[in-house]
Amino acid sequence: MERNQSSRSQGLPPAYMAAPIHTVEAGPPLRICVLVRLDPKQEEGPFVLLRELPGARVYLGAVCDAEARVQECVEVWVQALDLRDLAFSKYQERLTNQAFDERWRSENEMVLSNLPETIIATGMEQNNPGPILIKRQPEDAPSAFAQVELSPWRVCKEDTVLQSFGLDGYTTSPYRYLHDPTATGAKTFLAASADAPVNSHVQGIDRLASGLNLRAIFNPHAGLVRVTRFSPLNLEDYLQVLEGRPWSGWMAGTSPLPDQGVYGELQSWSATPRGMPFLLYARGNPAERLNEIFFLKLSLLRDMFKAVQSYVKAQQLPLLNLSPASFSIQLQKTGDPFPAFWAAQCRLTKPGQAYPLKIKSTEQRYFIRLGKVEPSAFLPEGLGAHSFGIGSVRMRSVKTEADGLVLEGTLVAEDYLGLDAHDLLWFKLPLAEERLEFYAHVYSAEAVGPREARFRTVPGKLPDSIVAALKRTEGTAFQKAPYEIWPLLSSPCDMHSLGIMAIRLLLANSQSKLPVIVDEILSLARHLGREATPEQDLRAKLQGVIEGDSELFDLVSPYLLIECEWSPQQARAQVSMDIWLQAVALLLRLFPGTGGHSYCTSFGDVSPLALETVFERPLQEMERLLLRLRSAIVPSFTANEEIASVLLEQLRGI
Repeated sequence: MERNQSSRSQGLPPAYMAAPIHTVEAGPPLRICVLVRLDPKQEEGPFVLLRELPGARVYLGAVCDAEARVQECVEVWVQALDLRDLAFSKYQERLTNQAFDERWRSENEMVLSNLPETIIATGMEQNNPGPILIKRQPEDAPSAFAQVELSPWRVCKEDTVLQSFGLDGYTTSPYRYLHDPTATGAKTFLAASADAPVNSHVQGIDRLASGLNLRAIFNPHAGLVRVTRFSPLNLEDYLQVLEGRPWSGWMAGTSPLPDQGVYGELQSWSATPRGMPFLLYARGNPAERLNEIFFLKLSLLRDMFKAVQSYVKAQQLPLLNLSPASFSIQLQKTGDPFPAFWAAQCRLTKPGQAYPLKIKSTEQRYFIRLGKVEPSAFLPEGLGAHSFGIGSVRMRSVKTEADGLVLEGTLVAEDYLGLDAHDLLWFKLPLAEERLEFYAHVYSAEAVGPREARFRTVPGKLPDSIVAALKRTEGTAFQKAPYEIWPLLSSPCDMHSLGIMAIRLLLANSQSKLPVIVDEILSLARHLGREATPEQDLRAKLQGVIEGDSELFDLVSPYLLIECEWSPQQARAQVSMDIWLQAVALLLRLFPGTGGHSYCTSFGDVSPLALETVFERPLQEMERLLLRLRSAIVPSFTANEEIASVLLEQLRGI
């Protein structure tokens, strides 16, 4: 070890140091630090990585006092440069540093607006800091803090300077170069990524460590940095505690910091839960506990919807990556008179991965998902999937409009075309020596056969000679035209993901086989959607179906709200079945395209100018259900007084 262990102050375990990530004068009272492992294993790295996201890496940090005692745990978000190229069919676009920075700052503004209490402003979220050089400490000078130095290298953002040395500009490319603005003599740049173009003026980023006795370099690419408060309680852990399982704490057995405050209390309480200080009712009353957990889970679902709605409204982007890992739970120290779980706050901690395509002259907005689409039970089936093939294109009309040339025609495919009204069609036409590419809307309402689709192209600007040649093709057909059809993905995709999580909250627990339950519920939603049903009649229709099928009745029963030995019939006797079935009916409507009862008819069924509006109706219905449920489990004082007065009147008459 580099320093005397007795010198380490309370709060930091022996295997870690605190490295300040900002410029500090001698003896500041508080420092924002990133935690550094003293002897990391090769696969771990020097820093504690909480999660890795497209465009960011999130590390564990802490606010420390002058004695390196941890006052608060934080998350240190560092901008990453791992997404550069977009590929959508034959559409190609290269993301630029300017796009990275605009997205980062937009998300930062959203957090400041919606969750101002969670962010600690440092200035590094707006202005790129230099790399932090973390040095090895001399054995004769032990310290609770790592010895750090702010590197003089900074991101060069002047396009003209970069281009004068034969390098790509900052605003027009995804490549970044560091330079030392104070250096004299020949200009030298450091390439921030291994694939950046280089020449005689460029060296590798490893020069930062040359000649120095360094332990690690934090933020070597000089990305923007955001600091937010840390919650160790993720969504799945919180659900398991509600259901009656003990919580072993964050990173059980390997956490660099002990669970403190309310989270330390939760760890102890969850081993033998007995009501206060986290729940209102003691565990000894099954009916009260079941209804309280029903209320807390429905409240949690409402808060998840609100968090997603706020993000989508602020960004006007869907997320396209929602899962339980997208959320964390923040607990407050409330004191014994008020249960802490009733004041729990759900936060959306994982930004979205949607990126808008720049397709001109169309009101619809098309999005693709940044990064690799990993299989997930919480994403719509086939997210990002598309159909493609070789077909023929029959030209119905070629018109010149104000915005450009528009083609109308019919695509005839070799196989069955399953189309939605909002799908986007790409196709290529061979015209003499030209290979012309077009984007078009399809019209599924105009039924022309299972292998055919009517289309109208997005207006485009073409040379006059090409326009004249195309007009001569009216009434003819182009053979062997390659095509691709892409679905319109938007905020209804996020509602689908929230629907899967609603199944996890209300109809499953940690011991259930969630994929099996999800499959059964989606089948039930499609079954109920076969015939048009007014919204107000869905609950009655649901009740009629399940009462005639005992397996379905058990499937949608509340017995999995908590882990207990109750049968579905016993659990049904403990809750208001009217409120419960209303909640299940709401859940069934969350899945786009499953029937006339669905809130959305497809994954693109939303106003392109207000993507957040898809969440309004389910939120309104959840608010009404929560009001009814809260009144049932926590009667008002006025109601209690009225009941007492009636009883007293009856007693006086005896």
